[in-house]
Amino acid sequence: MAGDEPMGADTAIDAAPEAVQARPKRDWGQYWRRRILAGFVGLILLIGAGALMIDSPIGHRLIVDNIASYAPASGLRVKIGRIDGSIMSRATLHDVEFYDAKGKFLSFPEVELDWRPLKWFSRGLDVRKVVAHRGTLTRLPKLKPGDPDAPILPDFPIRIDRFELDRLYVDKAVAGVGRYVNLKASADIADGRAKLNIISELGGADQLFVRLDASEPKNRFDVTARYNAPAGGLLAEMVGAKDDIAALVSGEGSWNDWKGNFSIVKGGDPFALLLLTKKDEIYGALGQLFPGDLLTGIPASAVGDTLSVKLSTTFDSSVFDGKAILVGRGAWLAADGVLDLADNAFDAMSVKARVTDPDLLGIRTEGLFAELELDGPFGDLEIGYDVTGSRIAIGTTQLAGIDARGTATWDGAKLVLPVEMTADTIDTGIELVDTRLKGAALTGTVVYGAGRVRSENLVLVAPGTEARMTLDGDVSAGRYALNGPVAVQGLPLEGLGLANARADISAVIGGPQGWSIDARVDGKLTKVTNATLANLAGPAIAITANISTAGNAPLLVRSARLTSRDLRMTLAGSRALDGTVKLTGRGDQATYGAFTVDGTIDGTGPHAVLVFANPYPAAGLKDVRVALNPSGDGFGIVANGGSTLGPFDGEFFVVMPAGGPTRVDIQRLTISNTSVAGSIELRDGGAAGNLALTGGGAEGTIALTPTPAGQGVAADVILRNARFEGPTPITVRIAHIVADGTLGKGGTIKAAINAQGVQRGNLFLGRLAAEGQMRDGVGSFRAQVSGRRTARFNLRLVGDIAPERVTLGVRGRYAGEAISMPRRAVLTKEGGDWVLQTSQVNFAGGAIQAEGRLGDATRLTVKVAKMPLEIADLFVPDLGLGGSVSGVVEYADAPNQLATGTAKLKFDDLTRSGLVLTSRPVDIALVAELAPGNAQARAVFTDDGKRNGRLQARISNLPASGLLVDRLRAGDLYGQMRYSGPADALWRLAAIEIFDLTGPIAVAGDVRGTLDNPVVRGTLRASDLRLQSTLTGTDITGLSARGSFDGSVLRLSRFAGTAANGGTVSGSGSIDLSNILTSGLTMDLRAAARNARLLDRDDMAATVTGPLRIVAKDSAGIIAGRLDVVSGRWALGNAEALATLPNIAKRQINTPPDRATRVARTAPWRYLIDITANNRFVVKGMGLDSEWGADVQLRGNVDAPRIIGEANLVRGGYEFAGKRFELVRGRIRFSGESPPAPRLDIVAEADINDINAKISIAGTALAPQITFSSIPALPEEEVLSRLLFGDSISNISAPEALQLGAALASMRGGGGGLDPINKLRGAIGLDRLRVVGADKALGRGTSVAVGEYLGRDFYVELVTDGQGYSATELEYRVTAWLSLLATVSSLGNNAIEAEISKDY
Repeated sequence: MAGDEPMGADTAIDAAPEAVQARPKRDWGQYWRRRILAGFVGLILLIGAGALMIDSPIGHRLIVDNIASYAPASGLRVKIGRIDGSIMSRATLHDVEFYDAKGKFLSFPEVELDWRPLKWFSRGLDVRKVVAHRGTLTRLPKLKPGDPDAPILPDFPIRIDRFELDRLYVDKAVAGVGRYVNLKASADIADGRAKLNIISELGGADQLFVRLDASEPKNRFDVTARYNAPAGGLLAEMVGAKDDIAALVSGEGSWNDWKGNFSIVKGGDPFALLLLTKKDEIYGALGQLFPGDLLTGIPASAVGDTLSVKLSTTFDSSVFDGKAILVGRGAWLAADGVLDLADNAFDAMSVKARVTDPDLLGIRTEGLFAELELDGPFGDLEIGYDVTGSRIAIGTTQLAGIDARGTATWDGAKLVLPVEMTADTIDTGIELVDTRLKGAALTGTVVYGAGRVRSENLVLVAPGTEARMTLDGDVSAGRYALNGPVAVQGLPLEGLGLANARADISAVIGGPQGWSIDARVDGKLTKVTNATLANLAGPAIAITANISTAGNAPLLVRSARLTSRDLRMTLAGSRALDGTVKLTGRGDQATYGAFTVDGTIDGTGPHAVLVFANPYPAAGLKDVRVALNPSGDGFGIVANGGSTLGPFDGEFFVVMPAGGPTRVDIQRLTISNTSVAGSIELRDGGAAGNLALTGGGAEGTIALTPTPAGQGVAADVILRNARFEGPTPITVRIAHIVADGTLGKGGTIKAAINAQGVQRGNLFLGRLAAEGQMRDGVGSFRAQVSGRRTARFNLRLVGDIAPERVTLGVRGRYAGEAISMPRRAVLTKEGGDWVLQTSQVNFAGGAIQAEGRLGDATRLTVKVAKMPLEIADLFVPDLGLGGSVSGVVEYADAPNQLATGTAKLKFDDLTRSGLVLTSRPVDIALVAELAPGNAQARAVFTDDGKRNGRLQARISNLPASGLLVDRLRAGDLYGQMRYSGPADALWRLAAIEIFDLTGPIAVAGDVRGTLDNPVVRGTLRASDLRLQSTLTGTDITGLSARGSFDGSVLRLSRFAGTAANGGTVSGSGSIDLSNILTSGLTMDLRAAARNARLLDRDDMAATVTGPLRIVAKDSAGIIAGRLDVVSGRWALGNAEALATLPNIAKRQINTPPDRATRVARTAPWRYLIDITANNRFVVKGMGLDSEWGADVQLRGNVDAPRIIGEANLVRGGYEFAGKRFELVRGRIRFSGESPPAPRLDIVAEADINDINAKISIAGTALAPQITFSSIPALPEEEVLSRLLFGDSISNISAPEALQLGAALASMRGGGGGLDPINKLRGAIGLDRLRVVGADKALGRGTSVAVGEYLGRDFYVELVTDGQGYSATELEYRVTAWLSLLATVSSLGNNAIEAEISKDY
């Protein structure tokens, strides 16, 4: 062959010239074959060159960079340090790291890879070996969901010969304990066969083992799997399990016939028990699941404790084709069709479901059934649905005959659901609404996407009703909102009329309340058919309301307003779960005024409670409550409230029988303490019946009889000691009331009353006698009244009554002054008004004239001439004004015009008197004017012809409507006051009794704001005031003060004065003048006393240092302080006389009926003072003459002071029948009694000749207990004789015997008996007076001793026997325990001693 090649070549060369010359025809087939071959060879060379480049270091780096930059939807990223070897077969990957959104979670320093990537096109995935060495898992990854269109199961062959994790370290953050893990696996999955093996060493008790060998050609099917994941272990932490989980799959058989078991145990309890089968191409599962607490909410209720499962399907190329049935406690589901997990699609999948638990969905359902048809890819799915239900109950609302159907579409992100739903009936429990909702239909389109449900065109149509709604819901939160308008036309309201209404509704389904609805309703009752309602409100009524309701809450009427011609009312209410509607509200009716209403509507009918604030002012009716409740053929009425006669409470039953008269049975009616009983029939001619009055001091009858002339009335009532507890109580000692006649046009009536002891507040009528008669509207009356209103009065009244004319005359006396009417009051009717002709009343030298017009157009002129102001007590009791007034007042108030008027008044010698004080007389000249837009007044104060002050005020910007008082209160106030004069002229006008303030004072102030809220700015100055109190004995002179006004409050920045003993008082405070004319001053004064005598009563006195506070309101107050007593005194025996008298309870009987009962005075001022006295607190009385230290609290009031605390002896003696005993121990405990009765613990000693005696005083100051002891022991009479006279009882003189008898009487009788020596001592004003026994050693006979304290610490005593002996004893107390004693005697027995004493 080698030799042939050259020959051939030469031959070809030699033949070339011939060929050129011949130029034969080209072979095109060979031409293209050569070029295609060359191109294919070039492509192979190019691919080879590319493969060589990729498998080069540069290619490896390119692969590493691309892998690092690749970011799939799941968030998983992989980084490789470098690649050694061939990427097309065997390679070693270094530093392989896995990342999620939070960072690195897994790393391997080395991974061995052996695979055949070029076989992907022919055999699928072909991996010979993947071994990852010494990796570290630091935490479990958190990946995002991947591509939703990716196949759920792979649809390509898989071959993995060896997959191994070699010593993978799992950090303790994963499973609580660090551990090393080894795992080996292999897989071979292709058409007709599947092999899978997994062997692991996971540490602890964790186990994962899988062996699967399935081959159709070999008719083999062998599977075993074990999974054990104890709580806290690696496998449990990887899946987030909190309990132990163990799973086992095992079975026997072949490819065509295999049976096995699948079980899961969770937390020691079965979780799944299934029988697995494979018969030819059919896979099956039958058994039960026990989910336990794995499910919550509706799924848990639907499944219950056990879920039964049955599955029968084929499985080929990731496609399931079969049937499944799931049965739980509350529902079941059946599915039949094809599920393609390779293409992610349904193929004619039919699903049927039925709810078997009526309460499964949180609402009550009956017969709820659904059929679904699913067809198409998961991303372009059509869902046909048909839902039916026999009944659904949402709260108290029930839907019956529900049918909803349509075809929905799903594109993978959005579900579009057309809605066509109908309901045969909707029962809300409200009959008016239910009749409108029969055959209701709901249409529209609902769109679901991104976890939200929305619709813009939901329409509900029912007879006479239409609603257009929008829907917006959050599926994850289970909360859905519906909003839109609802209109109702021609709604009949039984017994009321026809109504039209429109509501804007906002409803929420789901959330914590289950469901809720808010609505704003606007409606109108266009035709009122109820006559009573028409009379109260008018022909048409408009209603606006905001209402809401919820699944766990009743209907709530947040606000409602009813508006009509005669009625204005606002309402709020609720609807309970049992269907009861509750309403509350308030309003105003043209005739009966303001009221409130509480009502309910339930199965028994309407119930209502109305409360009228002031329906009939003439009778004093207030807060009248009327409750109406239907019952049988009528209804019950419960009424109560207040009236002039007191509270009333009644229960009535109204019977309305068919064809008979209405009857009102008074089952119970009490007015104050008086009961009314009886029955009344309402006939055509009027009422007929008898009423009986009993109890509460009232006895009598009222008979009602219908007559042709009108309603007949006959009353006969007797009152004896009757009391009616009205706002101002009324008492009647005795009265007889008689009335007989007919009421109505042309009626005749006669009435008479005789009464004694009628009292209402401060008005007391001793006697009242009145009678009157009327026939056809013409009649007369006369009356005589006597009684007391601050002062006594006696009046006679006579008058005539006619349809067009009324006259009245008065004559009598008040406060001892005559009252007369030179011109009787005459009222004549002109049109709709009454004209008052000039009338005049004279009183105590003064006169009042009045004339004008009363009615729609009011015009009055009142002239006053020297009218005594004390007559004001008839209108405002205990006002206490004095002086007189003269002037003219004019007032006019016409329809459609604002009130106007003028006043020109002169007050002469104006005073105000209390129980103790009377203010200084002052003259005031006042001019006032009321214009449509403003009011103004000016006043001048004069005293003894000297102008002391002036006042001017103006109220502008008065409102253009309302009552005059309300207009004045709403206007803008500006005023000025200047006063310079005596303080008592202003102070005593406040009627404060405890203190009196006199001296010059200057006040300047400006007022702004309103009458209700005045703002005063100004100053007060005083330099020589005097403050006195008759109740406390306080007397402060030279009082200076500086202050300023803040609103209605006078703030005293400083005041200072001098007490009667030369001490000082200073301080600051405030005085509120806002209620000075009605309730007196309100003040808060804070003072500091320095050695000031502030208390100087007969029973006690104190000179103090320390803070004081005086607080007063409504003429009562508190005196408080924390004082250090420099010196003080307390008369221990002042209360004795009161205590020795028996306190006998008494009740006055047979009081004349026309005599007034004494009215209790106002509450006295109270003490709240803490007192500390180290010494110089002198206690005298009950034989004591001593000095004490005290720590006490003064409480009670100025009428009955109470002392709490303790006083301890400093020094002193005990005078017993003229004999002084030295006190060696003393303690007085005050317990707060009134009058004070402290407990005594006092010991006195005396050494008399040859005996040592001790006197102990215990008990209380009002009942002391005195005991004696002596050494040697002697009879009591002998001891007393020797103590007092120094001799035996057999040797004493007659005067001494008299004194001894007094001592015994004092000891045994509790302080009674004759005591002439003590009486003499008190009369001559000595501190001590005693009889001293004879002492032969001193040459002294029976002597008399007199002593006196000179100051706080120095005591002098003189002793003489009248027979030449005299001595002077001096004692100076240096400290509480050290005294110096000196004695100078006429017999030369002089001495100076130091005495030290100490109590232990």
